[in-house]
Parts: sequence; C-alpha cells; structure tokens
Amino acid sequence: MKKTLWLVVAILLLATFSDHPTIKPYKEQLYALFSESVGQASQVHGEQVLRTISARFAAFSGELGQKQQDELKRITSDKTELLAFYQAYCVEKQFNPLFFGDTQGRICDVIAEFERGMR
Repeated sequence: MKKTLWLVVAILLLATFSDHPTIKPYKEQLYALFSESVGQASQVHGEQVLRTISARFAAFSGELGQKQQDELKRITSDKTELLAFYQAYCVEKQFNPLFFGDTQGRICDVIAEFERGMR
C-alpha cells in the first residue's frame, strides 16, 4: 500500500513540476481529464436539482397558503417551469400575485443556488 502511495505522489510531483516539452502534452491531457471528471461529479443535475429544491421549499411551505403550496409544486414539477419562473420573477423582477416580498426572495434564493445545475 505504501509503495502505491509513493508511486502516486511521484507521478503527481512529476506532472506538477514538469514543463518538459515531451511530458507537457500528456500533462495537459491528464489535467483535462481530471478537471472534466471532477466538474461533472460535483455538479447537481436535472431531476436531482428538482428534488432538492422541492425539499428546500417544503421546509418553509408550511407557512404558506394552499394556493401558494400548489404553485410551488407546479413550478418544481418540471425543469422548464422552474427556469421560466426564475427568469420571470427572479431575474426580470415581474410581479407575482402569489409570492411577493420576503417569500419571493426566499424562493428566488433557493432557485438561484441550484440554477447552474438546471441549465
């Protein structure tokens, strides 16, 4: 196990501190592969985002009326609905008769947190 660890450390040191022209293309490929896989693993996508946002909304939806809760369920039922709501009421700041003031701010904050994963 220790030998494997030292081998990994040696490869990482070589890749990090080496800018030799023969090693540089392999180093760039290794970095590209690593950054791509890490980026994909750390992002939350699609249905998982909708479930997470629904759970966050459920935390404060008890304070809301029935029509407001129904509207939250509707906008979290589909990715396009959620993005349309975000664009209209959070980005363009249009008036929403169901959500306004602090409630709309909380909803927009939750959606903004996961907005990158929705696109």
